[in-house]
Order: sequence, then C-alpha cells, then structure tokens
Amino acid sequence: MPVNESITSSGPTTLVHAMQILQVTARGGHRGASVDDYLNELSFSRPTLYRLLKGLKQQGFLRSSPIRGRYLLGYELLVLGAQAGNGAGLRDLARPRLLTLAQRWGDSFYLFARDGVNAVCLEVQNGAYPVGSFVRATGGRLPLGVGQASIALLAYLGADERSEILNHNAERLIDEYSIAIADIEAEIAHQLKHGYARGVEGSLLPEYSGLAIPILDHSGHPLGAMSCSMLKSRMTKRHKLDVLQGMQEEVAAMVNQAHGLLYLD
Repeated sequence: MPVNESITSSGPTTLVHAMQILQVTARGGHRGASVDDYLNELSFSRPTLYRLLKGLKQQGFLRSSPIRGRYLLGYELLVLGAQAGNGAGLRDLARPRLLTLAQRWGDSFYLFARDGVNAVCLEVQNGAYPVGSFVRATGGRLPLGVGQASIALLAYLGADERSEILNHNAERLIDEYSIAIADIEAEIAHQLKHGYARGVEGSLLPEYSGLAIPILDHSGHPLGAMSCSMLKSRMTKRHKLDVLQGMQEEVAAMVNQAHGLLYLD
C-alpha cells in the first residue's frame, strides 16, 4: 500500500502527532475517540487533526465507528501487530504448544517477550480452569518484575542491564503492585538455581500462582518466556511437577524447531 503524503509530508513532528492520535484512540477502547477527545488531549490544531485523521483512515490505521463522529483503530494495525508479535517466529511456534498444554493440564498458558522495560504478552491459551491475569489479553504489557514470566526474562540479562530496568520500574512496582526489588532479586536467584520462575506475590491476584520457563537462544539470551497461571488450590506438588515438565519439553522442542527453520533458510 503506497504511503499517503498527508501523513509524512511534514516530517518527524507529524509522525509523532499521528502516533499520539492512535494512542488516544486506543485509550477509548471499544467506543474509540471523537474529534473533541483528540483536541482535549492533544496540542495541535483542528486543521492538522483533520488532515491526519484522513491520512490514517486512508492507510487503514483508523476506521469510522458505528457511533457517528467517532474513530476506532483500523485493521491494518492487526496485520502489523501480528508480525511484531512474531519475532524470531516465536508466536507461530508457541501457539500450538500453548494450546496443547492448556488442553492437557487445564490451566492458562502464555508466551511473553521483553519490550524495553516491560514484558508483553504475545499469546495466551486457556484450559478448562482459566484464571485472572495481570494482562487481560494478547498485547497486554507489564513492567518487568511483575509476574513469573518477568522473572524468567530478567534472570538471563546482564547484571547492569537488569539493574537499570529494575531501577527504572522500582517506583511503579511498589506503588501499583506492592512488589519490592529485593523480592524480585530473590526470585531471580531461584530461577537461576532451579531453572524455573515463580514470580513475586504482591497485593494483586493473591489467589493465583504461576510458573515460567525462559526461552533462550544459542548464546543464552532470553528470546521470551513460557508462563502458566493457576489457582493456588491447583498447585499441588504433583501438578506443579507435571506442568513444569510439560513446559520444559515444549520449550525444548520449540527451540529445536526454531533452529531447524533457521538452518533451512
């Protein structure tokens, strides 16, 4: 699809404005956003807004809402998001394996990857006993340090990089989740010793528990993490061992398949 010049002709500032429009639209959820919403939240003029709205609609990044005068995110973003969420082919490789685990053990299984100082959910499959989660759906983000997948991702970063991330997230972790850096570091030590992560129990979702396994490349760098969430009442010793073994087997097979695809290419 050719790029519409009404979006790009004014350079970087216009690009920033277009991204801000998409962010305001996303915050509107299923109702989207109106012209007044954009003007109230953003600092550019009405003519600039109308020009950008027209260009974003032409490119498929926005669409008209059934509610007159409102805009929704466009389906072109789904196409881009599917590709963004499939780094190293992980999402395509993980999806059937997560489904197999969910069907076999009944819990909720996730694929997470690092996105800067956050962990982003790339895929989720629920079994017969789905549970609540810190993320509501695919695409949900958490500050690194929250949840067992975060621990699995953090554990295999360099010490300086990990400290920088945790220092950046520290205030949010304690304010929003009641999670202290010292507790995160203790769980990282557990991950490195035992090979799986348990996460830090904060003030949210106290009735749930979880496990996570890192997905490492040939150099030991974390590509992602496979995670499982369940009710604490289901976390018996036998069930824990079964789920861990199942995830470890699926991750090992997935990494081997990924390496095979790379060699074929």
